Order: sequence, then structure tokens, then C-alpha cells
Amino acid sequence: MISIVRVISLILVSASLPSAAVAEELFEDKTPSQWLWQMNEAFTQKNYDGIFSYYNGTDLSTLRVVHAVVNGVQRERLVHLNGVRREIIRKGDEVSCILQPGDELLTLENSLPSGPFARAFTRNFDDLSGHYRLTFHGVGRVAGRDAIRLAINAPDRNRFGHRLWLDTATGFLLRSEMIDEHGTRLEIFQFSSIQLDVSIDADQFEPSAPHGSIVSHLRLESDTASVKSSGTEPIPWHAGWMPRGFKMSAWDLRQTPNASKSISTLMYSDGLAAFSVFIEDMPTQGAGNVVSRNGATIVVTVSVKGPKKAQLVTVVGEIPTDTAKRIARSVAYDTSR
Repeated sequence: MISIVRVISLILVSASLPSAAVAEELFEDKTPSQWLWQMNEAFTQKNYDGIFSYYNGTDLSTLRVVHAVVNGVQRERLVHLNGVRREIIRKGDEVSCILQPGDELLTLENSLPSGPFARAFTRNFDDLSGHYRLTFHGVGRVAGRDAIRLAINAPDRNRFGHRLWLDTATGFLLRSEMIDEHGTRLEIFQFSSIQLDVSIDADQFEPSAPHGSIVSHLRLESDTASVKSSGTEPIPWHAGWMPRGFKMSAWDLRQTPNASKSISTLMYSDGLAAFSVFIEDMPTQGAGNVVSRNGATIVVTVSVKGPKKAQLVTVVGEIPTDTAKRIARSVAYDTSR
């Protein structure tokens, strides 16, 4: 016999979801691609202030995000509310990560923007349907708001799939999941509260980190159609293999903080997923092959032959392990340069 508690629960759940007629109207109103475009527009153009949780596969973080467009320029502040003190301040394409000494993010400086919000600004939906299958995935409710669900399915094993919950009124992203080929959730973020189209004072974008914090700067590359670099000469390194649809979005030659060595950096994206390749001289004591995964992010380190001596290649990104290994092993030096 079904208990009265179970009956009440079913009634409450069903009452909180859009009706079948409303859901059908949502599906007919716009295509999945059009919903994605509306999501991107709402995400980048609206003013909002919210609290969300972010699960990276091993740890659960709670963050506050404040976002506004001021004189045509996006301003944003992300504050970690639990764990290590971190703040991420964005003004246009310039990002400042305010961290504490010893923070693990310092070891991946300039590799990938931190967290789901910063990465979203680098995504380009122009040709997404060419590399993923976009479908409706039902309806739901997040942070007290009705949501339409979208599925972004990977056509091969070289990238991950996504599940999105978009606000039916605005298209704003309320929840996202990144899943592997088995349906395992690798990354989840979800709003618990959100205020849209609110007035936000300028002082909300000022950091409040304590004395002694370390400020790390990076620049978001917002145009994946062209390759950008701060250097003058092309880097003579390339990945000999990568999944179909990935293109180089940026490259750079950076000096380590103590200026003792340089690191060649190649960044690739397919419009949704992204990974970076770092090439540097092999450390004096050498380094073995390393494979480490934290949720959706993989780190693979291998040794490759360089023009004069062995080089250490590190691939960091949101791609499957075997894909990252194959990319890392394919990195080679162009002897014609």
C-alpha cells in the first residue's frame, strides 16, 4: 500500500512542474539551438546576483556570483563562500584571480578559466551542432523557477555530454551537468537562489580578500574563429592529432614566475569543450608520465622529443582520459621553422 506521505510527495512534485501542454509549447516555440543562443545572451547581457553550488567530482563548493553590463562592458565577481578564500573579478576580457598562498589554482595559472561561469564566456555556439547532438530532455524546476531541459550529446568518445536546465522565461542557465559516456556526472553546478534584472552597485565588484592575497591575471579569449597570441612569432609546436572539430583558439610563450624557463602554451576548443597544451624543458630530475583526473578535468603529462632535448608536455582540459593521452603523445616540434 502506498503511504499517505508518498501520495502527498507525488502531488507536490507533479504540481511544481510545468504541465504537458506548457512543455509541448516550449518545445515548439524554439529549437534547442535557439534556446542555447538565448541562454548565452541571458548569461552575458543580464544583471544578476545569485548563489550556486559547484561539484567538480570530488568537492562541493558554494559561490556567489554578481554580474552586470556597465557601459557595454561585462563586470563580474565570483566569491567562494566555503573552503579556501578565492575571488575572481572580471572586467571585459580581463580576469583577476585573488588567491591565497599555496592555492592549487596557482599551479594551473593561465591554463583554464576557473569554474563554469568563466569558461562559458569563451564558448562559441556557431558550429556546435556539427560536433554534438542537441535535443530536448523534458522540463524541471530549479531555484523556484520553471526550466526547460536540454541534452547536448557527444557523437564520439572524445568529448563529454551536457545536461542543461534553462529558465523558461529568460533562457538563463539554472543548472548544468557534464556527463561521460556512461552517464556519470563529472561536474554539476546549480543555483539555489537567483535574482535577475536587478540593479547592482559598482562596489559589488570590488574584492574583499585579506592582506597577503596573491593576484593572478589572465585574459579570456572570446573569439575561437581566429588564433590569438601575445607573441610575434608562431610557436613551432603542434598537436599532431586531435578530435574532429577542435581548433586552436590561442597560443602563447610564457615565462615562469622566476623567469628561469619559458613555457609554450597552445589552447584548443570545439566551441564547448576546451583543453590546453603546455610544453617546457624536462626538469633536471626528470618527470614520469602522470595521469590525474579531478571531476571533468584531466591532467596528462608525458615526455616527447624536442629539437635539442626532451620536453615535458602537459595536457589539461575537459576531455576523456584516453583522448588527452593521445593528444599529448602526438605533440611534435616543426623542424621546418
